[in-house]
Amino acid sequence: MADDLAFVENVPRGVSNRYRGELIAASEVLKRDLAPRLGQLALGDGSATFRNLVGSFRLTSGDVVEVSPKVGSDGNWSDSVVQLLEPTTRISVTGSRRSRSSPRPHDLTAALALEFARRLERALRQSGPIEVYERRHFSTRRPNGRLNISKWVRGAILDPSLFPVSRDELSSSNDFTRGLSVVAGQLSRSAVSADLSSRLRRLQTAVIPGHPVPTHVSPTVAQRVLPAQWAKYRPAWDLAAALLRNHSVVGDPGRSIGLEVAIEPWPLLETLLGRALAALSGVGPLSVIPKSTHPLLLLTNGSTATNVIPDGALQQENGQVVATFECKYTVPRRTPKDSHVYQALTTAAALGAPLAVLIYPTDEPPTNYTVSYQGQPATLVTAGLSLFSYQKGSGDLARAATIQNILQHHQYSIASP
Repeated sequence: MADDLAFVENVPRGVSNRYRGELIAASEVLKRDLAPRLGQLALGDGSATFRNLVGSFRLTSGDVVEVSPKVGSDGNWSDSVVQLLEPTTRISVTGSRRSRSSPRPHDLTAALALEFARRLERALRQSGPIEVYERRHFSTRRPNGRLNISKWVRGAILDPSLFPVSRDELSSSNDFTRGLSVVAGQLSRSAVSADLSSRLRRLQTAVIPGHPVPTHVSPTVAQRVLPAQWAKYRPAWDLAAALLRNHSVVGDPGRSIGLEVAIEPWPLLETLLGRALAALSGVGPLSVIPKSTHPLLLLTNGSTATNVIPDGALQQENGQVVATFECKYTVPRRTPKDSHVYQALTTAAALGAPLAVLIYPTDEPPTNYTVSYQGQPATLVTAGLSLFSYQKGSGDLARAATIQNILQHHQYSIASP
């Protein structure tokens, strides 16, 4: 029977020698799938440590590794992670050969399954099944469609009245519905709740009515753009596409019972900041500067030697940058880490901002530091945005209010979000 190996980010855990090779192999798969900014596995003498990783993944032995965030939360951190997923979010998915008899606390896979069911049900209720034109190839005695002349010539000696034709037909059996159906089926096998499992199995059939339930789908479907007329399906398709990029979903489903899902949390903090800034800029005179490079060092010929890319920045209507933001997925110390301070101040100085802000995943209250940079920037602020207690909508407004309070403290008065 498969075992669970429970880890907490950045906390070493003792592991036997038989797991070392498996953990190394698994970390290579995670590196391929997630392209993380930092190495995610550190092996010591009889111990292993995971960092910048949450969720679960399967080892070659069938055992499952579960990694919880290093940042505590009053809510369900897995729900917050799912709410922050974007179409571009990288997810690592591995097939699981175990059957879960009882729910795991803060199960990322279960949270993903529930959210996918909600989104797909809402889309089906509002728009019905997706129908798009698909090219069908068949043989008929009535030449209704585009004739494949070369194929007809080869078979005309035996039966000249049988015409191989192709025709574009509007159908609910298409790449999108097959992909949604496959994902619903895989997630149904990962759900501990019998109600959620049966709910997903119903969706597996409902999304592709009148057609056999598909068992596999081409991995290229994840790269397809959903037609504009089916925009109601976009939230469900965003989750499905992220899963369909993984071989465990599009491959042979007969080898696994369900799925294990792991994710790099650092980009989620940047997503959280982006949503908070967007909520703030929507109600006041400040606007968000699109994420891009800004020159820091210039050569004598005027070309750029070094750039900075702020994780977020706000500007006034006249183009004056008010504040820049840098996200650091770490538990803050009593004073911020030197390298983080230098990066935040350098970025603010490059953009001419008087305020530099370091953002953490914790619920750290704002702390202000006076900077001896002759006013550019004049102040460094550190603050937490409570990454793992986020809820979409209300969470955006709450974090926008936190940033608003920081700005108002430094005399940038704006409307309430």
